[in-house]
Amino acid sequence: MRSLSFIILIVATLWIVGCQEKLPVELAAEQSATALEVRVLPAIDSTLIVDASVDTSGVLQAEEQAYPATLLVTGVKTDFGSYRSTFSYSRMLLNDKRRPITQSSDLSSQNSQEPAKVIGYLGLDVGNAKVNSVDLPKTFRPLRTWSSVLPGQNAGKTYTLVDQDNVPIPNFTYAAGQRYRFVADGKNTISSFAREIESPDEITVLEPKAGSILFRNEDIHLRWDGRRGEQLRLLISSFDAKSNVPVKPILQLSVEEGSSSIIIPAKVLQSVRTNSEGRYLFSLISSNRVTTTVPGYDGNVLVQAASIHNVLLWLK
Repeated sequence: MRSLSFIILIVATLWIVGCQEKLPVELAAEQSATALEVRVLPAIDSTLIVDASVDTSGVLQAEEQAYPATLLVTGVKTDFGSYRSTFSYSRMLLNDKRRPITQSSDLSSQNSQEPAKVIGYLGLDVGNAKVNSVDLPKTFRPLRTWSSVLPGQNAGKTYTLVDQDNVPIPNFTYAAGQRYRFVADGKNTISSFAREIESPDEITVLEPKAGSILFRNEDIHLRWDGRRGEQLRLLISSFDAKSNVPVKPILQLSVEEGSSSIIIPAKVLQSVRTNSEGRYLFSLISSNRVTTTVPGYDGNVLVQAASIHNVLLWLK
């Protein structure tokens, strides 16, 4: 532990310079020279449309804005201490940047000439779609933000598949080292396309255990099992089960290289914003990613396969 004392100065500097800065944090040699990049995440914009929380999709709100189209497949485990939830999730979503969804300005506090805020875009119909040999059902997206759901309104088309413990879908369960192929027939301006991604190993947090009480003035030893994908990051999020979207990411720790454990310094934990309940979700996300394009679509397309393990912890 003494060999980690210099991290405190680095992380403290990161916290002072603000949310937009990032800085590598070198850990002790005994941790196989694991390197961390620590970033304080900006507050969630609660007015923007939400398609899936980050603990399900493995995609941050800022990344949803950067990639108007996403082809995702994830294997998700969430440990609450008393029970575990597991499911596989797949999504194909192409937002039409020519058809924005706006929210009227609050005229009681803003000038009436101020333009309405863009909170999202209508999802495109791309015909029939599959992930491998399994149909991706085409549905209307609910118009849901981080703070509300607008009944009777939708945000266009999306393609979503969820294989849960109690509602299994034949031939669709996230598996490590598998090639996932997204295929769509195409419709209107979008031509038919196929894109592939290989899934990383299943990642499993071994320590700390779900339901554990952690203290901000103590370092945390995080251990996991499973070979990492191209990207490995830990998200620390506030958790409020009563909220419309209960998970709000606060801090991101990207593991640049190394073995299967890291030590999170107390100074990092002290930078985490306090919530009223003291419950936080630690999400370890191992993913493979490719950025591509789709014929007839004007925008970047993110193709991602990810293994996610969420662990609910108490932070005092």
